[in-house]
Amino acid sequence: MFGIRHYRMFWVVALFMIFLVYYFNSRRSLHSELGPSLTAELSNELGRGRLEVSPSEAVPPNVHWSKTSERFPVRSEIKLPTGKGQKIPRIQHTFPSETEGKRVEREAKLDVIKSTFQRSWQGYKSRAWMHDELSPISGSSRDPFGGWGATLIDTLDTLWMMGLKEEFLEAVDAVNQIDFTTSIRKDIPLFETTIRYLGGLLGACDISGAKHNTLLDKATELAEILM
Repeated sequence: MFGIRHYRMFWVVALFMIFLVYYFNSRRSLHSELGPSLTAELSNELGRGRLEVSPSEAVPPNVHWSKTSERFPVRSEIKLPTGKGQKIPRIQHTFPSETEGKRVEREAKLDVIKSTFQRSWQGYKSRAWMHDELSPISGSSRDPFGGWGATLIDTLDTLWMMGLKEEFLEAVDAVNQIDFTTSIRKDIPLFETTIRYLGGLLGACDISGAKHNTLLDKATELAEILM
């Protein structure tokens, strides 16, 4: 029979095999990234206890972007027409007069939506402030979009629409601290940067009445980088 002793032996062997696979894969990955000569040198130094690798040294240095000369600069602009536009038919739905019961129901739904948003926003503020994303299970942060606070900028217009003006102004102050000329990535994800960052800044600038020069200035800075 397959007794307890055999059961334990099976797991010991299985764990040992997993360790071997992980060990050789790690060595192979290090070898391919650094090259055979550098890998051997690092191994020797680590073995003599003369080389210590700190977490900060393991992270590559930031990439700094600078403006380059345009290959195809704009020479002329097409001006918008000045005449009176044609009247187009209404496309919005015509809502009937709201009853008291419907109003209460609508406002109750709005309160639930707003409180849910505020809970998520507070989680981002407390655990991933100025980072791109919050990992909700681990409570840690991630920076897949350049580390410029994607969630922060992406949420600006929502903060304004929900009437959270104090949180909005706090977020605008944080945006002013972002340096778009440097990135932790070696490339810029053009699509995500355009819709999340540039779109978020311009959308917030527009919906708030363009009263916050910081948003327009940072949008211009980012647009220059994208160019």
